[in-house]
Amino acid sequence: MEAKLRQRAGFLHGVIAIILFSGFAAKSLAQESQSEKDTLGTFAGSLLMASDYMFRSISNSNGRPQVQGDFNWSHDGGLYLGVWASNTDFGGNGNSMEIDPYIGFTKDIGDSGFNFDIGYWSYNYPGSEFSLDYAEVYTYLNYSKDKFSASPSVWWTDNYFGDDFLDGVSALAYEITLGYEVCPGLTPSLRVGEQTFGSGNDNLDFTYWDIGVDYVVDDWSFGLRWYDTDGVDPFLANPKLTDGDVVIGVTRSF
Repeated sequence: MEAKLRQRAGFLHGVIAIILFSGFAAKSLAQESQSEKDTLGTFAGSLLMASDYMFRSISNSNGRPQVQGDFNWSHDGGLYLGVWASNTDFGGNGNSMEIDPYIGFTKDIGDSGFNFDIGYWSYNYPGSEFSLDYAEVYTYLNYSKDKFSASPSVWWTDNYFGDDFLDGVSALAYEITLGYEVCPGLTPSLRVGEQTFGSGNDNLDFTYWDIGVDYVVDDWSFGLRWYDTDGVDPFLANPKLTDGDVVIGVTRSF
């Protein structure tokens, strides 16, 4: 019963945060031009099939294939929201699905080539026997010029992977992704990041990275990437899931 109450409290916390964030975004939207006010926004989505589900270069599907879907709505003024879902296989019996609602706000910074993106992402595992639900607040500062792009970001949570894992332990992940389109549709990219922990748990900090290439043609994207980590404590993940892996994936956008 206590665990269920904690889960409901976490969910309520997420709802409150979304409401507050929506209020901020709505205020920003009110300052947009009349033409932007009149638009109803755009719906979009994607479906991914991959050979593994990697989360910061650690397999969340026990080295098995992933089927991932995303459905979202966005407004010209910058507000967006959606639901992301995938199969999973970690963290105990019954944890076979992840459902993540999210909300954010993004805006170009004039004609500088910079764009910022701030948001709230809620991770939920409805079938798990443990309370693993938690949420992260994220911030991106994206830059693009010609064929080059750079996207540094930070992700913060006050309760890493819920009440039954590291209850009350905050965590900060920071990373940067660099990409360069070598020819139309073909973009090699590199991401390097570090997952850090608060409350005297810095011994759990680890580094993660991935490198690969994506090829986009029409509404299809084909990806080939190598994921790896350094310094992952066995308490966080089974070592066999952190030794590095090649992942191939196909995405259909609509």
